[in-house]
Amino acid sequence: MSQRLILFITPTGGRTGSEMLLWYLLSRLSGKIKTAIYSRQNGELFAKESTADLTFINKSKKGFIYNIYEGIYHKIFKITPEEQKLITIQKKIKADRWYINTLTMPQFAKLAKRLRIPYDIHVHELISVYDEIRYDDFRFQFDNAERIICCSSIVEQRIKEMGYQNTILLHSFIDTKKIQIKQPALKIREKLNIPSNAFVWVMSGSMNLRKGYDLVIDLFEFLPKNTYIAWLGACKETGVLHYIRQRTKLENLNFIEIGEKSKEYYDFLNIADGFLLTAREDPFPLVMIEAAYLEKPIVGFNSGGISEFVQDGMGGFVNSFYQKDLAELMVKVQNKTIEVDKNALKNRALTFDIQTQICKWDNIFEVK
Repeated sequence: MSQRLILFITPTGGRTGSEMLLWYLLSRLSGKIKTAIYSRQNGELFAKESTADLTFINKSKKGFIYNIYEGIYHKIFKITPEEQKLITIQKKIKADRWYINTLTMPQFAKLAKRLRIPYDIHVHELISVYDEIRYDDFRFQFDNAERIICCSSIVEQRIKEMGYQNTILLHSFIDTKKIQIKQPALKIREKLNIPSNAFVWVMSGSMNLRKGYDLVIDLFEFLPKNTYIAWLGACKETGVLHYIRQRTKLENLNFIEIGEKSKEYYDFLNIADGFLLTAREDPFPLVMIEAAYLEKPIVGFNSGGISEFVQDGMGGFVNSFYQKDLAELMVKVQNKTIEVDKNALKNRALTFDIQTQICKWDNIFEVK
């Protein structure tokens, strides 16, 4: 029997959690099944380091002129140029199944249905993202999915609450072999002008309100003076960033913007004494698993996946979204009034390593 071919469709091809997971997955699935990836944007992860057998990158540059072209094209052909591109790819490769990575692309669910191709949808999102998708589109992609893959228990719970029973719980995972420390933490902390007696909390990810980066500044009111908070990730040039920078400057706060360090990511993550999650919603963040592997205690608001992941000896979470409550927990970790077990952290992370999780994924893609 010939190998089945699955076309994986992903939003940006960049280093987001959902796409890092897919990148890890494809590196292991290739050979077991035939894999193809279509990335809607020219993100560095799949544009430069694709792990699929076949790779297709949409290099169209969005903008005013393109939007006009797309509108005219759609009016004439009743389909977008990108959808036509996918039809062309499908005719060429004859994929047996589509795998839609995130619920943010409902148009491809409609296209798969039109082409009579079974599709899976991999849900990495909670309710705040539901609000960004039109009602009919949101409903259609779930009503017609053959399987709904959920990245955490809380995600699956929300899907089942809507009446869908064709769910599969497959937790997000990391590849611990990719986590390599090349620079001493002390050296990097010196470059960032962090005093030797400081306790450093690192945060990681994209700056957006769902991640709660706007809440960080108010934490300092309740923290010891030697506490530093560093954000590892791309900055989003909005008014909220100006608000944070102005308060940091005017109040002389120990908040550091490290920026996006894709090639040195783990070196900078490793400068942490603790890992901080301020997200209002976060289904099952990969950075949380990475921090645990590096034996960093984890604290945060009970935003979703953290309560499923963090166990005794790993830090903790608060069941409110008050900065004072979170800061009190941070201080307990800093003062060592709650026990932190480094072995518990690393072992928990290894539970969500690709080596232990891949067999579950192999099973859903096996030839039938």
